[in-house]
Amino acid sequence: MRLATGSRFVAGLLLGASILAPAPVRGADWKAEHDAGWTAYKEGRLDEAIQRLRAAEKEARAFGENDLRLATTLDHLAWVLGSEGNYAEAETLAKSALAIREKAIGADKDEVLTSLNTLASLDDLQGQSAEARSLYARLLKATEKTHGADDPSVAAVLDNLATVDHLLGKTRDAEASYKRALAIREKSAKDSPAALASTLHNFGTFYVDQEKYTEAETLLKRALTTREKALGADHPDVATTLEELGWLYASQGKPAEAEPLLKRALDLYKADLGPEHRHVAACETKLGRVYLAEGKATEADTHCRHALAIYELIGGDPLERAAALEDFAAVLRKSNRVAEAVTLETRARSLRDSLPKPDTTKP
Repeated sequence: MRLATGSRFVAGLLLGASILAPAPVRGADWKAEHDAGWTAYKEGRLDEAIQRLRAAEKEARAFGENDLRLATTLDHLAWVLGSEGNYAEAETLAKSALAIREKAIGADKDEVLTSLNTLASLDDLQGQSAEARSLYARLLKATEKTHGADDPSVAAVLDNLATVDHLLGKTRDAEASYKRALAIREKSAKDSPAALASTLHNFGTFYVDQEKYTEAETLLKRALTTREKALGADHPDVATTLEELGWLYASQGKPAEAEPLLKRALDLYKADLGPEHRHVAACETKLGRVYLAEGKATEADTHCRHALAIYELIGGDPLERAAALEDFAAVLRKSNRVAEAVTLETRARSLRDSLPKPDTTKP
């Protein structure tokens, strides 16, 4: 997005003191719109958030193209647009915010670190793992320089870096970052139990994927206990850990242990997010696979069919849709509905083939 020209500045010179009187009002207007928009985003009211933050952007541009209030607005608007999948505009805004902050306050200030994190997160959301990794690596060095090697903010960056390395197949790097992040979190566990739980959860998920089930179970059980105590038993983050722990047991061929955990996670997701959210769909497809393993064909069909219907409605990640198609196909094959299963498998294969192959050659 193009930044404002200097026309307002010229007008100010021509009109003299008359242009300065409304400045405090304009500043108040910017703050009111910005704060209301950011609050709406955090409460999940995305349409209102965009409307308010665009109004705040208009007010902020009157302060000048290098004003830090404009950078703050652009950064927050980038988060909202990114959450809606409008990545192109979100990235443009985030880059503008970073440029303003670097010019105004230097390279290693907290506001600049925030902009770097926004850009890295947007790349991460788009599946651009190599690009995200480069930004997270830059962010890690800057955060260590600004706050010290053992600061909790360093743990947050390490956690994100490890997640990206996991996706890129850099398992040794990912494990090392998770271990270091966890060691930092342990030191401040009393002050930030929710942050500790997040690292425990992410590290446990990594070990599930590596089929290190004993290590994964220890971490995920700790994450669940910590989240329930810190956030309450009905918090959506609790649902996330319940789902992952249930999937751990399913992956070990323990469907009877997996089923109650996944059912509880599904109930929490529906209560918090509604019946047609992608997290509901992901949990339903896992529960469908568990029911299939238990020989409960009717229940498996119901959950896999519902998961697929949600993905068809909302679109979203092609890999998630492909997995839902394959899971439903497995249920259909179990019921000797082979022709229907082949149709779904063909659709799933087409989705997977359409995806760009990850570039693991970049640092």
